[in-house]
Amino acid sequence: MLALLGCLTVIAWSQKKPLDHTVYDGWRSIASPTLSNDGMWVAYGYQPQEGDRVNEVKSADGNKTYTFDRGGVFRFSGDSKFLVSTIVPKLADTKKATRDKVKPEDRPKNTLLILNLQSGQKTEIEKVASFTMAEQDAGWLIYRPEPPKAEPTKPAETKPDEKKDDKPKKKADHKPGDVYVLRNIGTGVETKLDDVVSVRFNKAGTQLLITRSTKDGAGDGIFMRDLGSGKEAEIVKGMGRYSKIAATDDFGVIAYATDKDDYAAKSPVLAIYSWSKGKSFMVAKEGSDGMQQGWVVAPAGSFTLSESGKRLTFGTIPKPVEEKKDDTPEDEKVSLDVWNWQDKMLQPQQLLMAASEKARTYDAIAFLETGRVVQLEGPDLRQVSTPTKYDIDYGIASDNRPYQREQSWGVSKADHYLVHLNDGKRQGLIQAFEGNVSLSPTGRYIVISNDVAKDISVARLPDLKQTSISAGIPNSLYDELDDHPDFPPLYGFAGWTKDDKRVLLYDRYDIWASDPSGTAKPVRLTFGRESHRIYRIVRTDPDEEFIGDTFLCSVTDDDTKASGLTRFSRPLNNKTTVDADATLIWGDKRYSWVGKSKNADRVLITAQTFVEYPNLMLTNTNLESPKAITDANPQQKDYNWGTAELVSWRSNDGVELQGILVKPENFEYGKKYPMIAYFYERDSDTLHQYRPPAPSASTINVSMYASQGYLVFIPDIPYKIGYPGESAISAITAGCNNIIARGYVDPKRVGIQGQSWGGYQVAYMVTETDMFAAACAGAPVSNMFSAYNGIRWGSGLTRQFQYEKTQSRIGGTMWENPMRYFENSPVFHADKIKTPLLIMHNDKDGSVPWWQGIEMFNAMRRLDKPAWMCVYNEEDHNLIQRKNRKDWSVRMQQFFDHFLKGAPMPKWMSEGVPAVDKGKDYGFALPKRGGN
Repeated sequence: MLALLGCLTVIAWSQKKPLDHTVYDGWRSIASPTLSNDGMWVAYGYQPQEGDRVNEVKSADGNKTYTFDRGGVFRFSGDSKFLVSTIVPKLADTKKATRDKVKPEDRPKNTLLILNLQSGQKTEIEKVASFTMAEQDAGWLIYRPEPPKAEPTKPAETKPDEKKDDKPKKKADHKPGDVYVLRNIGTGVETKLDDVVSVRFNKAGTQLLITRSTKDGAGDGIFMRDLGSGKEAEIVKGMGRYSKIAATDDFGVIAYATDKDDYAAKSPVLAIYSWSKGKSFMVAKEGSDGMQQGWVVAPAGSFTLSESGKRLTFGTIPKPVEEKKDDTPEDEKVSLDVWNWQDKMLQPQQLLMAASEKARTYDAIAFLETGRVVQLEGPDLRQVSTPTKYDIDYGIASDNRPYQREQSWGVSKADHYLVHLNDGKRQGLIQAFEGNVSLSPTGRYIVISNDVAKDISVARLPDLKQTSISAGIPNSLYDELDDHPDFPPLYGFAGWTKDDKRVLLYDRYDIWASDPSGTAKPVRLTFGRESHRIYRIVRTDPDEEFIGDTFLCSVTDDDTKASGLTRFSRPLNNKTTVDADATLIWGDKRYSWVGKSKNADRVLITAQTFVEYPNLMLTNTNLESPKAITDANPQQKDYNWGTAELVSWRSNDGVELQGILVKPENFEYGKKYPMIAYFYERDSDTLHQYRPPAPSASTINVSMYASQGYLVFIPDIPYKIGYPGESAISAITAGCNNIIARGYVDPKRVGIQGQSWGGYQVAYMVTETDMFAAACAGAPVSNMFSAYNGIRWGSGLTRQFQYEKTQSRIGGTMWENPMRYFENSPVFHADKIKTPLLIMHNDKDGSVPWWQGIEMFNAMRRLDKPAWMCVYNEEDHNLIQRKNRKDWSVRMQQFFDHFLKGAPMPKWMSEGVPAVDKGKDYGFALPKRGGN
């Protein structure tokens, strides 16, 4: 019987197909999972990689399922009786319209769907541009129909005897608003609202704030509609634009900016008003008290009302001066960038930031109960962080401008100030500081994270008495495994308890509760270090600001990568002995929290492994008997997949390491397989990550290669400062040899692949070892000397910091350590290469200059060593366009299949693709086998 089962298993495997490049588009992910407020319904979308999304709504008991094609954005009604969703046009139709250059007004339009969850009745409203509902829906929605096609307008005729109208006219660029439709979801009764520019519901969904712009301007203004009675109240009325609005959740206070007072001017300026209890008063305008002389309210910039409605933060700018017209003919204008060694920022960075600098605004704060305005920011202090949740008296300012030249090469200093919001005065806190300074949620403390000293302290307000909150914690709160030549990053803050009584901090494994007042000693809330389990708090309620005595944690075993979710009950505000945790769910998977229904004990979670897609599971807050409610990719059962296991070995330096070994699902002991090692830095924590087949932006698709009969090895790499290439050799070759020694890998058919930093390591390794039969490097640095003083065009920064402080890990300048730059640069050792190398380096790479790939290719070409380079035009560091991703996926597999499986060499490798055939012949063709 066992023999028969074994035969049946082999037959089942043999019937499964290998994944290929045709499967990508139909592989689906789950989009926007949402629970209804009563927990009785779950909505989600099945989103293919390319194609039309399918939305489903499923009852919690599984007895009802509603499906609708091409579903877009959706919302449950507050009473959980309806689902409202857009239905988008077919992808094929929108693509055709794009190809045919169809005008926007003639392109396919969205439909609005209203689904009655009890009866299944569907109401569809065609040609709807958008819809909105309140946060706490009270049975209303408002939607904007697509506007009708505009009819050509004829200029108005003026009769000779007509009298001239002296009334101000609506400006040509001040267009009337659109038609919106207010709908009662339950009854279906609709009300048309004309001339609407914008709408917003109050939080409870009982009132609607409407901004209008009418054709003649007489009805311009802001109005509040009571949705119960249908009556509208006037907030403000008058010809003008009402471009900025902020309101409290209950609409008790409304702030708005308008140019109505200055509308007739050639360049009107904004004034800010505040409305409360039926009355409006002016808060700020040009020349008013508190406004800087010659400054105006900024048309763009912040406009934020505090939750209490007592404070408004808004942007200001110096009044624009009209620039004189430049009459120089275009063909005589000189276009150049002047680089000056004393510039605080390099020209490329300045050019990237030029638009944002021109649009820069400076925050002021208005105290709406008194009408007082205080300017907070200015050209001398550009960044002040102010609270909006609580009306506290302070803000924190940071100024990095004195150190901008040093920032080019990785120095991250700044001066920090305490800003008194009542009068704008600034009090120096700490200068030339490397770290972070912020306020606690209720503003009782300033939190100071000192990266240099690896210390976290708080300064009590208002007396600034300072206390270290990390001194009593015996373990480092900064990354223990970080191996960059710079200060290690902080593990992070878990959050605060109510009234800022305790701050919760992470070390490598555990959570600590520290008393910012310094009265009580820190308390360890979890016990992960002993068992090598990592605990991190899960915020289960997005509206919950503080962490209570009961909270949920994700838990991951650092050794095995098993994980789960655990509930804790902890006395966070006293010194009582902590309780044991209650593990709710645990296994050799990666568990994740998705969300909870608002009013019921219903929860969504996911679990994933290399084989198992993270489908939605419905359970309760105790995570009991989770039930799968989705099946995103049922077709997976028809394909040979793979398995992932954790492997361990020692590096050539004797360091104990971990990695992932992926085998084909139909793996057979006794058979010799080809293997590809893919790597970046440390990836063993991704053991239980599901990897769908997808066209590659740069790297091999692990599931695809396993299905095609490859083993894939993903090793962890620790680094020695100054020796990044040697570190890669030490970890990767030792790991590969460990796998080869197991007997199921053909040592003559091992390849390596990596992108960016991984690409550099590939390029370095082929100069130092001949153990690999093929290598593929994406965007590799090949010459650290020429790269060092280059520019990262995506940010405008010099690349120097990368070598001195960050990923390249040289740990000094090229003048201090020239031999390290030489030894770690593959191009200088290209004469030793015996491995065929495929390079991808795109001509708009903003991270690694693409001439780095050119240098490596030209060196190998001159040395008559097999090398190919694919350059995708107008593409950045990683491929963005899906057509290019598909193309690269095919080429990369053809390359490895040839050298590791003995497949025929395609034309693009054997002969190349001449420039005259660009775009006509892609060179994928394989030679014909025998005969004609």
